[in-house]
Formats: sequence, C-alpha cells, structure tokens
Amino acid sequence: MSKLLHLLCLLFSSSLVLGQGHPRITNGKPAWQKLLPYQVWLECTFKESEDPFYCGGTIISKRWILTAAHCLQLSDHEFKNVLVFAGIVNTTDDDEPGRVEILVDKQDTIVHADYDELLATNDIALIHLPKDLQFSAYIQLAKLPNRKRPSTYEGRKALVSGWGRMANQEPAEILQYLQVKIIPNILCELLWNKVLVAEKKIILDSFLCVDTQRGMPCVGDSGGPLVLDDGSNVLVGVVSHGYDSKCKRPVPDVFMRVSSFLDWIEQRTGSLT
Repeated sequence: MSKLLHLLCLLFSSSLVLGQGHPRITNGKPAWQKLLPYQVWLECTFKESEDPFYCGGTIISKRWILTAAHCLQLSDHEFKNVLVFAGIVNTTDDDEPGRVEILVDKQDTIVHADYDELLATNDIALIHLPKDLQFSAYIQLAKLPNRKRPSTYEGRKALVSGWGRMANQEPAEILQYLQVKIIPNILCELLWNKVLVAEKKIILDSFLCVDTQRGMPCVGDSGGPLVLDDGSNVLVGVVSHGYDSKCKRPVPDVFMRVSSFLDWIEQRTGSLT
C-alpha cells in the first residue's frame, strides 16, 4: 500500500491493525441537532476484534445507508455486524432527542463486487436496514445526484462531516463538519504525484477530490458524506482515502464520486425504498 493510506489504517484498535478507533475532522466545527440529519454513525464489529471501530454513512432512503466498502470488508478479518446510529450529534448522550439505533447483520450489507482494497477503487457499500427509518427533523435522507444533469462539481463548496479527533488530537464527542471546495481531478492527481516517490497516483473518473488547505476528513471519517453546501442536500461523495494518516499534509482527500455509482446503487436497492 506504500504511502497510499486508506483512512481505515488507524481506525482499528491495536488488536487488528494500528492506532485507536477515533475518527477526526481537522479544523472542523461542532454541528448541532437537525443540521446534518442525513449523517449516521456506524459501529462496525469484526469477529477478530474485541473492540468495534467507527465509520460514517449517509441515509439515502428509509431503508438504505451508503458508506465505504473498507468499513465493512478487510482482508483476513471477517465482518460480523454494524450498529447504525441515526439522528444523533453527541455519541455519548443516550437520551438525545431523535436518537435511533438499528443493528444490521452481515447478510444485509452489500460491498461493491469490484472493490480493490489496495487501489481503493469501487470503495463503496450499502447497508439495508431491517426496518424503516422514521423521517423527522432529526433524520432525513440526502439526495442522490440527478443523472439528467451530470456535473463534475468543480469549484463547488460542499460539507464533509464525521466524529472524532480534532486538530488538537483530542477526540470529539460532537459531530464535526467542515466546508471544502471540490477541485478538478487533474489537479488532484498533480498534487498527489508531487509528494509520491515510488509510485504514481491515478485519479480515476469515479474519484472526487477536495482541497484540504483549510482542513480535511481523516482516519475514521471513512464512509461519511460529502454534500453540496447549497441547501440541496445532494450527496456527491463518500469519504474513501487520503495520503497522510496524521492528516497534516495538504494533499487532496479522495472520495468515491456518487454519480459514478448510480447504476450500481439502483440495481442493488431497486426503487430505493
């Protein structure tokens, strides 16, 4: 994998790979209830680990959550189940208004069949909930991109969000969010290859990159949403991977471009109900 680090790499507890199970968004701001009602927190359990690790995800219908493949699949480790938390901002407040918890077994998850852990391609997955989410001010879906109006979203502002350590390395209990700018893929590839030594990074059309000068998603924000910051709640990206596990080098973070996976999503979910 060399210097290409999945955001998963420090996500596990020491019993699996490295580091602590704390996600982070560096230089983010604390969210409040109802601000990002499409965001979910995922507590993922593998049979080889006593401790769960955490990812983000996005509500795309009453029964479906979109996340990253590497949250649910890792070579040599068998995925067991995932506990989905919807309607929450504070992970430690069991009495938070709107909070919903739903346990989902492995058989109700779908990892893209062509996901490549090493290359981080097709890093996308679906979670099928056993019961409907009840939409409210606390729980809402994010819209999928309109295939009739395709866009690269270059230059557009978007919000990325997740839980965990902030710039001071202290873990956050409150959901963090950050406004970022979507950049051209050709610029993203150029910036990656300025710092890579032994290999070259290819930014595929199915990837989407954001400028990280002001801040960035990091370890554990994996699977979380990138949503246009224009009031539309259109989901354009899923947090996938980055260059620096310490989240300090200004190399663009890479998301899965949701518009590239619309056919796959529709084939797997049917009518998205």
